[in-house]
Amino acid sequence: MVNDNNTPEPDQDNSSFEIGKRSITGTKGQTRFEILETNKSKSIFLRPFFYIGFSFFIILFFILVFFYVNRYVIPPMQDAVRVADVKYTRGDVVKFIRFNQRISEDLGMEFEIGNSLFEALRVILEAELAYQVAPKYGITVTNDQVDQRIEFLMGYISDSQSVNSEEYKKNVEESYRQFLNKTGLSDQEYKDYVQRTMFREQLRDVVARDLSRIQPQVNVYELVFENPDLSVINSIDRKLTMGADIEQIALEYSEDKEVLRTKGNLGWIPRGVDKEMDKIIFASLDDNNTVETNKLLDIPYRNATDKIYSFYYISEYSEAREIDNKNFEILADLEFEKFINSFTEEYNLWMDIDSDIYNWINNKVLIASNSEFLEIQSDETQQNNLETLKQ
Repeated sequence: MVNDNNTPEPDQDNSSFEIGKRSITGTKGQTRFEILETNKSKSIFLRPFFYIGFSFFIILFFILVFFYVNRYVIPPMQDAVRVADVKYTRGDVVKFIRFNQRISEDLGMEFEIGNSLFEALRVILEAELAYQVAPKYGITVTNDQVDQRIEFLMGYISDSQSVNSEEYKKNVEESYRQFLNKTGLSDQEYKDYVQRTMFREQLRDVVARDLSRIQPQVNVYELVFENPDLSVINSIDRKLTMGADIEQIALEYSEDKEVLRTKGNLGWIPRGVDKEMDKIIFASLDDNNTVETNKLLDIPYRNATDKIYSFYYISEYSEAREIDNKNFEILADLEFEKFINSFTEEYNLWMDIDSDIYNWINNKVLIASNSEFLEIQSDETQQNNLETLKQ
């Protein structure tokens, strides 16, 4: 308020000051400038904690990424087999094992995952080497041959009439599509596996052709004991020396579970089928160029796996006898293995096998197998539910 001379009255000055003071003063008697300054100092004070927390988050993130990459990304990409410049990863080995597992199961054969790893690595290496050296030995595999092998693996054996029918082709294509879905392989991956396997088979046949079927052999009988008694062995030896029949001796003394069927006879055996047996049976052939027959050999063969001892009796020896198919295939495999090893330096053959890769690959195969089993169970459950609803 003002008086007649336009001079502010004292009460008006005080009220105006209070209004202005309230306009720039916050809580606890602080002005806006003081509040802004306080907030600024607080933000500066809290900033180090923000950087520490953010840094901790980044470190934790990279640790998780590191473990994830090392556990799930890198292992499938690590080399398992190398032949010259061609490499196969652990992931490729898993696919190859799943491929063979699926075929075995479809054919009704038991597939032992634990024993498949080394076999898979060896077959992959041999098949790739066979593919690379095939031109040297005049070996070829056509696309038609690959398709025919795939049809056979799918369980289709065609004749000249059915192979051209539309129904036959549709059935093969559908079975093939389902097989690829179950194994997780692409069409080209599967055909490459089949093709290289066929190259390997043909190269093995080439090597086997140079292997003679006529070789020295011995007709062997086996007496099996879990805990051999020296007095019993001496008694058997005396009876055999006096002309006792080895088959009757085997039936009377041998603890072999198959003795009633085999009467202890292992058949004609050539050198090379079993390295441990070679040391016992063919040792005299190396020393004296002959084999002593009709005598129980003094040195037994200890089978650590079955925890048994085998005493051998050689009834006959032939310097030239044709090898039966079973033993010939064993010798052919051994000869093929030597043939493959001869290329080790030239083609830089390399195969990784240790406990880590063994456990990793077997674990992946088991996981894939269990996942497939659960999917099959789920499909069967859904099918049963649909049939129940229809009824």
